[in-house]
Amino acid sequence: MKHTQIVREMGKFFSGLVAADFIFGLWLLASGTLPQRMVGIYITVPFAWLWAGFDLFVLLVLVHYSWNPKVLEPHASSRVLFVVVGVIMGVVAVVHFLRLVFGWSVIIGGWDAPFWISWIGIIAAGYISYASFRLASRKGQLH
Repeated sequence: MKHTQIVREMGKFFSGLVAADFIFGLWLLASGTLPQRMVGIYITVPFAWLWAGFDLFVLLVLVHYSWNPKVLEPHASSRVLFVVVGVIMGVVAVVHFLRLVFGWSVIIGGWDAPFWISWIGIIAAGYISYASFRLASRKGQLH
């Protein structure tokens, strides 16, 4: 299986996860049970709207990249975008790694993020960074 096909299939899988999270956020808004505390996070109505809006944005981006066959085709103008994404995701992976090395705690709304989340962050952000640089270099060779 080609590298671009793997990236597309991963995008399809994650778009399903994000769609489920989006639907859950909408359900929370419609249920009338907000504000409430879940998994140590205090969820208010404005937070739930922000959550749903972010999920919708991520879902649209994932659907665009996963089901549009021409997105990962060689274009000189998209090379810069892949390099920028590669750098940003590389920085995210390094910060997750530094969090593990130095034992930095991350507290979001009173919830102390466990360290195993940083392992997922290193793997996911590191792979996205690698894939972006690989796609950028391939596009650069074709033009």
